[in-house]
Amino acid sequence: MAKSAFRQALEEAIEQRHSAVHPWSEAWTSGKLDRRLLGEWVKQHFHYVSHFSEWLGAVYATCPHWDVQHFLLENITEEEGFVGSGDFAPVRHSELLLDFAETCGMKRNEILNAQVNGELLAETLGLQSWCAVQSQKPFVEALSGLLIGLESQVPRIYSKTTPPLLEKYGFAEDEVTFFTLHIVADAEHGEKGFEIVEKYATTDEQRAACVRLVKEATMMRRLYLDGVYRKFIAEPQAQGKKLAA
Repeated sequence: MAKSAFRQALEEAIEQRHSAVHPWSEAWTSGKLDRRLLGEWVKQHFHYVSHFSEWLGAVYATCPHWDVQHFLLENITEEEGFVGSGDFAPVRHSELLLDFAETCGMKRNEILNAQVNGELLAETLGLQSWCAVQSQKPFVEALSGLLIGLESQVPRIYSKTTPPLLEKYGFAEDEVTFFTLHIVADAEHGEKGFEIVEKYATTDEQRAACVRLVKEATMMRRLYLDGVYRKFIAEPQAQGKKLAA
């Protein structure tokens, strides 16, 4: 079946600013990082993704459609480890990210306390705040940003960044489960987001708002990566420090 013009506009909004081609992702895939830098990334990323269930819960609370509510509950229960994702056993997804951080040499409490310790970058806080505001919008607009603009990007990003974790950084398969799980789970969640938004954005005004919010989501995710790249690559290089070979 041919894609609708609306679906094509949503996909184009993502493609224009996809995080898979960000300089941070390029440094990651080319082996220029090291485990310490990957741990620093987790410190920022955790305080974005660990709140995702809360934001979806806020959308659930005001959504009037049972089919959308049912999907949101499925998504939340997978994220929180009450049910499994595909062939993966039930596990809280943010716990997998903390496990990965530990293999990078980062202590769990360093990750958990990063925000109260004032270690989150302004760009990370910006993404976090944008998502919180987004979750309070009418459900079709909220999900266009959270599911299409953000979650649907993940499979392509992690399909690109996961193989180097094994081949260049020396991680074992069971140490990168956070990434391999989300390649599968977020492909399903992202596609469902497209289906929901196409079904319930029924006016030209709603569709335009959804496309705009997808663009905003991709901008905010890239802004967050801009901050990580600046702090851990650009600034050290400007100071004459070398990254991993």
